[in-house]
Amino acid sequence: MVSNVGVYSSATGLSRTGADEAMGKDAFLQLLVTQLQNQDPLNPMENTEFVAQLAQFSSLEGIQNLNSTMTGMAGSLGALSDMGSAGLIGRMVKAGADGFEHVAGQEHGIGFELVSASNSTQLTIKNEYGLAVRTIDLGPLPAGEHEIVWDGTDGSGSQLPPGKYAFSVNARGSNGSAIGAARYLLGFVTGVNLSEAGGASLYVNGTPVKKDSIKEIY
Repeated sequence: MVSNVGVYSSATGLSRTGADEAMGKDAFLQLLVTQLQNQDPLNPMENTEFVAQLAQFSSLEGIQNLNSTMTGMAGSLGALSDMGSAGLIGRMVKAGADGFEHVAGQEHGIGFELVSASNSTQLTIKNEYGLAVRTIDLGPLPAGEHEIVWDGTDGSGSQLPPGKYAFSVNARGSNGSAIGAARYLLGFVTGVNLSEAGGASLYVNGTPVKKDSIKEIY
């Protein structure tokens, strides 16, 4: 009886180092043929035992073929899903993000969701060097979603240069403790990148975001 254990056969050159290694169908068949060739003529293998081993081989081949088919189907479905992302172009979405690409004169929809009511709330925008360029005092806010539109200016009203910007939320409760805030962008899908590893990415007002970061579509 062929079992899934460590085996070495000088006739086949097969080497197995442990029971946890998977035996392929070709190795299984070679081992079965070798076993038949080297069986004791005075004590041949029982028919039932031989049939059982053939059944094992058939099951192994079927499972491997099924795995190959499922892998191919998964790849095809992933490609179709990525192509379907093109249908989002022109749609407004909400995407989880903590930064964005800014171009001169562009406005940005910025949002966050508070897990509980705040006694004070500040939204700070930083440039790519981590320097704060604008701080907006939003005061006390209830729990839930809150959105603003940033016009691309600093505290004095001057337009900021193009580049990468990030935003953070500092919300405090009545006892001064920090309140969690999930951040997101609001904007229109302006393009899709299908060549990125790990799946398609979308451009929301020119900012690349992962497809799985999209929370809502309007």
